[in-house]
Amino acid sequence: MWRHELAWAATVKLTTAQVEILKTINRWLRDTDGDDNRRAVIPMRERSLEIFRDEKRLDTLTATTLFAPGRLTLATLFAKRIPPPLACERIGDGGTILVIENSDTFETITTLLARHRRNVGYTAFGGGHAFEASVARIAKLDGVNDIAYYGDLDNDGLIIPQRANVAAAATGLPPIRPAHGLYQLLLQQDLRTAALAAVEPLDAERRVSWLAATIRRPAADLLVTGSRLAQEATGNQLLRQDSSWSVDL
Repeated sequence: MWRHELAWAATVKLTTAQVEILKTINRWLRDTDGDDNRRAVIPMRERSLEIFRDEKRLDTLTATTLFAPGRLTLATLFAKRIPPPLACERIGDGGTILVIENSDTFETITTLLARHRRNVGYTAFGGGHAFEASVARIAKLDGVNDIAYYGDLDNDGLIIPQRANVAAAATGLPPIRPAHGLYQLLLQQDLRTAALAAVEPLDAERRVSWLAATIRRPAADLLVTGSRLAQEATGNQLLRQDSSWSVDL
């Protein structure tokens, strides 16, 4: 007998493996019924370990049809997804947080901005795709009203801020914008390297749509020719000599 929270399971076609998963959840719901302490909302991986003896099982299950609309939710399991930590440094009193994809460039830009105070109050290390989830942590920072991002000019480097924008909007954060001065300076450097694969023209147009209109064409051309520009091309010496990168910060 399915509990009322899982009544939908009797109306859909399930695999044997899915039935076993739901049986495990059904037992947990039965055993915790009326126990406010055990049903307090806790982090997802803690709940996953409690129910499945595997802290990462819910990470996998939430991407399956068991969590399709009208089926399981984290709320059913009294769990919540916890965004990973966001490493950041306070360097001023301004309302902008500048998120930088890679660690060496994070160190370089943080050091330079700390010497020449502008509107950047925080710099943050995005850590590649991790930022798609850790962006929600920005909501805990005081006074942030502007999120700028600077990453590699390649397929992944442009996907990351666009996906992070979805999570940012869901958290009530301002839109993530490109740090235009940095991208513009990056495109001026002749330090192209080979990407893993060329990007189809239509996909390239989607990727560069997030950038400022003035640099979309050269950025798209870069992608479709199978090239990339690593943000490390805007290194310490260049950024110290050419201050144009900081005009929108």
